Amino acid sequence: MVAPFEGLFGDTSELRTIQFLLPVSDLRFNISELARETCISRQTMMRVVAKLTKWNVLKIAGRHGGANYYALNQDSGFIKAFEDLDNLIIEQMEGEESKIKMEAASQEQCPVISSLPLEGQEMSMASQVPQ
Repeated sequence: MVAPFEGLFGDTSELRTIQFLLPVSDLRFNISELARETCISRQTMMRVVAKLTKWNVLKIAGRHGGANYYALNQDSGFIKAFEDLDNLIIEQMEGEESKIKMEAASQEQCPVISSLPLEGQEMSMASQVPQ
């Protein structure tokens, strides 16, 4: 399954970072960890973290060994909006997958008649529709 934001908005470093952090919002990560987990270069992640921190999406949640550790800023209105949007996209994606599965199951249970008898031919008892 495609990540919800990626499926709708494409794949940017910022969205990939937010998408990674949403389900682990109670954890903290340094820039190297974020870069590794999101498959983004460390240099790009430094810019992403600076941008998301400026917009109050991320906050410095601690410092250890000379490195800042970042987490989603739960006080930011952006986080609630991202979570709501993420959930809506997931529901839509699941709905589409469920619809496809139901259609496939319906096809298995009620196969379409592939051919009708030609003019002048009789239908066999198995293919006749009960009246």
